[in-house]
Amino acid sequence: MTEVIDAAALRKHIGRLTAFGPRHRDDSRAVSAALDHITGCLAGYGYEVVREPYGDAPHEVNLLAERAGTAMAPVLEIGAHWDSVAGSPGADDNASGVAGLLELARICAAEPAAPRTVRFCFFGGEEHDPGPCNGSRAHVARLDATRADVEGIIVLEMIGYRDLRPGSQTFPDADGQADLDLTRLHRADFIAAVGNVEAAAYLAAIGDGGAAQVPPLPVVAVPLPSDHEANGARSDHQPYWASGRLGVMVTDTAEFRNPHYHQPTDTLDTLDLDFAAQVTQAVADAMRTLAHRPAE
Repeated sequence: MTEVIDAAALRKHIGRLTAFGPRHRDDSRAVSAALDHITGCLAGYGYEVVREPYGDAPHEVNLLAERAGTAMAPVLEIGAHWDSVAGSPGADDNASGVAGLLELARICAAEPAAPRTVRFCFFGGEEHDPGPCNGSRAHVARLDATRADVEGIIVLEMIGYRDLRPGSQTFPDADGQADLDLTRLHRADFIAAVGNVEAAAYLAAIGDGGAAQVPPLPVVAVPLPSDHEANGARSDHQPYWASGRLGVMVTDTAEFRNPHYHQPTDTLDTLDLDFAAQVTQAVADAMRTLAHRPAE
């Protein structure tokens, strides 16, 4: 990508998304404001925004926008969930991911079209509402029903929290996460890319994007089987795994480093936006690489 992700732009988006409080089904004002902000930004970048309802309630909606490709090739989707839990402004979870996704859409709109179509998916209902990932599950079900040629997705799931202190990073109990030695990762200074094993090209592209940063952004790739059901499957990439597609979650590891996870204290001032900008830039580089990758 020729443009550089600006931390100030991420700050502006996160500030707007959190200004009205939790983006939860019980707060229609915050939901409406968030959807209006996303829609307005995408329209300003030149996209036609498609509303994809998956229920009758105002909060039961995904927003989609795409940059058409020049060739007949499977679509690459990039996603993030716009909702938050009740009681939390959700700056990291997941206004940070939405801000990154908006910047990716802005950059993609300014680039010459790639062979592959790139679709940006802003999912509702990722938080338990009443079950997890309602928006992305409905979206993938539509892809299946229409036999849409979508190869896979990269999901931005909390990308804004970094802590350089020793001992700031923890991990879940052994639950089949991956056959990796994580003992050296005792500082919360990296971004994790969790993908099904079939998404090796996605994981490699994100890793290359991190290595290209100055200074380099540490990217920890975590390949998992598509039937994994524990911590590595806790976001909107999981329905893609279940449908036989590729899926990667880019995450700062949520409660395993961020003490404000799902709390009223998940606010803009707790985030490291230089870190978030590096993560977004790494995904931007990966997006460009994957959008130009020949169909297999």
